[in-house]
Amino acid sequence: MAAKFIRFGNMMPTEEQKERPYLIDRDPFHIAGNLYYVGNLWCASHLIDTGEGLLLLDVPAASGYPGLLINIQKLGFNVCDLKWIVCSHAHTDHYGCIRALVARTGAKTYMGRVDTEDMLNNPERTKRLDAGLGPYNEPFTPDVMLEDGDVVTFGNVTMKCVLTPGHTIGVMSHFWDMDVDGQTLRVGIYGGSGYGSLSTEGLKKFGQPLSMQRVFVESIEKVWDEKVDIMLGNHPFHSDEYYKNQKRQQGCEGNPFIDPTEWHRYLTELRTGFEEFLTYTPEQAGEMFAETHLMEYYKDLV
Repeated sequence: MAAKFIRFGNMMPTEEQKERPYLIDRDPFHIAGNLYYVGNLWCASHLIDTGEGLLLLDVPAASGYPGLLINIQKLGFNVCDLKWIVCSHAHTDHYGCIRALVARTGAKTYMGRVDTEDMLNNPERTKRLDAGLGPYNEPFTPDVMLEDGDVVTFGNVTMKCVLTPGHTIGVMSHFWDMDVDGQTLRVGIYGGSGYGSLSTEGLKKFGQPLSMQRVFVESIEKVWDEKVDIMLGNHPFHSDEYYKNQKRQQGCEGNPFIDPTEWHRYLTELRTGFEEFLTYTPEQAGEMFAETHLMEYYKDLV
């Protein structure tokens, strides 16, 4: 696998990090406007202060729950002000601590209908995906099941929800406008970028049709024309968020999170890497996932 595609390979925590999840906790940081990063090195979680309550876009696996709470507190927010949680897709590393948060805050939850139904109708597959990731990574039934093209308002945030399947059958990407120093900027997050499970063998293993390979490319094309000034990832390495924050701390000019050219660069890299992946033999694909590359990616992070 080409080195530049490393962030789409095996980016799971190491076995030690799974047993001691605090090892991948890091401090939260401000991105721009009312937007903050509160996740960890593996699982992204973005906090938005809507003016009428807090909104979380994705949450970590359940093992990241303590770190998430601490990061929200470190930014000066109260988790009890959490009103909404939007989940991009039905994988544990994006919904794992939703039920724990709802139990303490009563937050209203949102996820796409397609993924919700697929998750709840296939409990054994969900259990296999969750294996080894710790306790209470519980599937949940969202309060609102989103449809393709839905527009939902949370305080001062009006979010467009777009069905972009591939990574799962019902991935949703999200887009919204945000005021940054008097300027209106567009924020976008591509809902699910990993393609390791989209090999022919992987699709057979999890009972998915081969057509998902074509669907993955169609989803990239579907959102190509979205205007995005600030690109986020539902994993921080997909949008280099820790490195952008490090660059800002080192005194770079301007805000490195604001980059209207990144969206197309990223989608191009995603498609190119996927098309290369489809040419791999089963042995080559197996080597790609034989070991994690998470800390290799972060080797230059101070």
